[in-house]
Amino acid sequence: MAVLKSNLCPTCGGLLDIDIEKQMYVCAFCGVSFDYEYFREDNVKEVAYKALLRNEYGSAKDAYDFVLAKDPHDFDALRGLFLCKVKWTDMKQMFNDSEVQVTANEPALTDAIEKCLPEHKPYFEKIREALNELRHYRDLKTEAKVINEKRDKTKKVLNVYQDDLYTSTHLFTEFCDGIKEMGIKAIEAAITIAVVVPLALIGSAIWKQEWGLLIAFAVIAAVLICGYHLIKFIAAKCIARSMAPHQKKLDDLTGQYEAKNAEAAQSKQRYRELVQELIDMDPVKGKKG
Repeated sequence: MAVLKSNLCPTCGGLLDIDIEKQMYVCAFCGVSFDYEYFREDNVKEVAYKALLRNEYGSAKDAYDFVLAKDPHDFDALRGLFLCKVKWTDMKQMFNDSEVQVTANEPALTDAIEKCLPEHKPYFEKIREALNELRHYRDLKTEAKVINEKRDKTKKVLNVYQDDLYTSTHLFTEFCDGIKEMGIKAIEAAITIAVVVPLALIGSAIWKQEWGLLIAFAVIAAVLICGYHLIKFIAAKCIARSMAPHQKKLDDLTGQYEAKNAEAAQSKQRYRELVQELIDMDPVKGKKG
């Protein structure tokens, strides 16, 4: 015997039990019984609907089972049992996709598709289509999450590698800067010698040789400076070449992540459109659901 908690005994006001086999209402308090015809079918549906609104899914299910015992193809009852199973008050709750936990293979939905009248089949099949689209959307979001995790790992590897290269390059640059500074001081000393000594030896043939030394120092200085900048240029190229594979991987993952998110957004929009189509095609006009 099932209990219809939302129906009250007209004699004592107690809760009525439903005996589906005997198709009777029985009051557990005063013992009075009523033929199921005492309560019109529409009234039972109304009782079930109000039970749904109060989140009394057990009571609503009992009432819908009572209706289906008389008419196994009743649309309201078949949809009502599905709502009771997923614990929704109406189908508009499908718009809140984050709260939808039911799948397209829900037995209550399969049962409704198999038992409903032909004219009601598209409605229940639309529910299944929307749920399949929701699953597709969630799969895409999961794939995007996995790609993003790979992207974050690549970023970390890239940052560590860049830090190591920066440290090495920085030390090399400091070393080169030290040599450069020493070279500049040597050149300044050479210029001083090349200028002061000849002035002190004016009139002597020795000063002519000092100009040769000055030119030699100038050439050496030019070679050192050019070599310094050349080495830094080569080092920069090596860094860029070393980082290129990591940067390419990061760029590829970023592209995949953005594309997957865009596809997921389209899938979510399609899901909402299907839910709206479902609401619009409700065969029971004027009722919530």
